[in-house]
Amino acid sequence: MKDSIKIIILAIICFVLGTSEFVIVGVLDKIASSAHISIAQAGQLISVFAITAAVGTPIAIFFLKNVHQRKILILSLAIILIACVMMFLSLNYQILLLARIIMALGVGVFNVYCFTVATSLAPANKRASAIATVTVGYNAALIVGLPIGRMVTSIWGWQSIFAFTAVFCLLAIPVIYKQIPAAFNKSASGNTNQFSILLKPKIILNILVSFFWILGYAMLYSYITPFLTSTTAMNENILSIALFAFGVATLIGNKSGGYFGDKIGNSKTTLYSMVFHVTSLVLLSVFTDAIYFTIFILMLWAVSAWAVGPILRFNVLDLSPEAPQFILSLYNSVIQLGFATGAALGGAEFEHFSPIILSWTAAAMVFIALIFTLVNIYSSSLRTILIRK
Repeated sequence: MKDSIKIIILAIICFVLGTSEFVIVGVLDKIASSAHISIAQAGQLISVFAITAAVGTPIAIFFLKNVHQRKILILSLAIILIACVMMFLSLNYQILLLARIIMALGVGVFNVYCFTVATSLAPANKRASAIATVTVGYNAALIVGLPIGRMVTSIWGWQSIFAFTAVFCLLAIPVIYKQIPAAFNKSASGNTNQFSILLKPKIILNILVSFFWILGYAMLYSYITPFLTSTTAMNENILSIALFAFGVATLIGNKSGGYFGDKIGNSKTTLYSMVFHVTSLVLLSVFTDAIYFTIFILMLWAVSAWAVGPILRFNVLDLSPEAPQFILSLYNSVIQLGFATGAALGGAEFEHFSPIILSWTAAAMVFIALIFTLVNIYSSSLRTILIRK
């Protein structure tokens, strides 16, 4: 089998695993109803997943550094399979939380090694393309994770999605065993200077931009279904259409970010995306009476939010070529921690305040990311001027 096909297989697996992660967002109300808990409590299934992935993934990778990549991928899929079975069989809130913790460890480790394996399979001049392929596979889960997941839930119940994921993992394990080489990752050796990467100002600024970007996004995204049902007159059919449109726009944003990054530069693309991101979040709280215009704003939000996603990931990888696995693990942890914080803050606001406030608070967090983006851009410009002088 060609290495390019192997990379596509990894992207497909990431697509399914991403769906199992994101589907919770689209069915929070269903889970809350079947488990007899509040929507805010159901939202903690998102937070606990993100926190576990943020904290647990780097620790797991450290202890697995002497294990070859194929075995790690298989172990991760086995862990995810167990968690999915738990999600399928239980309606007990504590068991659901435990299942999400277990799933987060499996998905977190698989994602990191999926990117590093993909780059090792690709030739040197196509490694960025390999990362983009896996990223598209993961982000495309948003298209299925919300709207299709919602429709499947209405027919077979939300547990059926995890039953499907469990079966998929069972089938994917022998494929990984046969097609992925049992090699140790080149960055697996413990480099004592890895943490010195965190002393780079550009790395710090990019991490701060990423944290507040995803925090603001997660505040509203985690509760998008109850937000739309409580602030607009959308029925179940229109809601499914809106979520599908949002998912498609997410994929468009992911692809357009790379295109405009090549055309006008990563800095300008990031800056413009942040401006539109803030604007769309504010508009969502203003035009709640116009359903189809709301769908348009949702799509604008998705495009602007995810146009910057691949760029931020590529930036940190480009700034730390000496330890790509370490910085990728750290970056994923920051994203998961930001997502967990956003989901937790969004849940608290949704429970104690008017849902409409969510979009304003989310916009404020993304505005902070915009400020750090400006600092990053102008500090680079100032450094260039000083070097020339």
